[in-house]
Amino acid sequence: MDNFEIEIKIPIEDPEKIRKDLLTMGFQKYQKVTEEDMYYNSEYHDVRKCDETLRIRKTRDLLTGKTRAQINFKGKKIDQISMSRQEYETGIEDPERMEKILGAIGFARVAGVRKIRDYLYNGEMTACLDQVENLGDFLELEVLVRNEKLREGCLSQMDDILQKLGLSMDNTVRTSYLSMLMSKEK
Repeated sequence: MDNFEIEIKIPIEDPEKIRKDLLTMGFQKYQKVTEEDMYYNSEYHDVRKCDETLRIRKTRDLLTGKTRAQINFKGKKIDQISMSRQEYETGIEDPERMEKILGAIGFARVAGVRKIRDYLYNGEMTACLDQVENLGDFLELEVLVRNEKLREGCLSQMDDILQKLGLSMDNTVRTSYLSMLMSKEK
């Protein structure tokens, strides 16, 4: 069955305060990782022009040192206020070989994003405190659901959390870290 990723992203000034407040709200710290995302595009299917994403993500757990990799495709955004979209993801054993496979079918690496990410969980909701190289600090709230109709309820819960943190849905961004970095380079 396919998943829908219901996600909001907001720039933050004080990640330590946000972390403490999330813990007070019942979130529990799960792990701290580095993530390196490599993004791909093709002249045959321009994922960027289609508002889609194709990436390989390498993750290293900063506590255990364990690494893993996955390939991820995200479809078009499904509303005007969040980053919500359909998502397909699976683990991969050898990210370098996967990149060669993508290259063999016409996909080339176009850019990358590096970040340190703190994961916190509360039930089905994940809060990520991201320190993105060359961009700054962000909070992402995310829920994976099997039915897109659950989106409104999830967004309402996220709005409640933002209000408790002294933040506003009005300040969320619908732009990916990759797009932000590419705009900054121009």
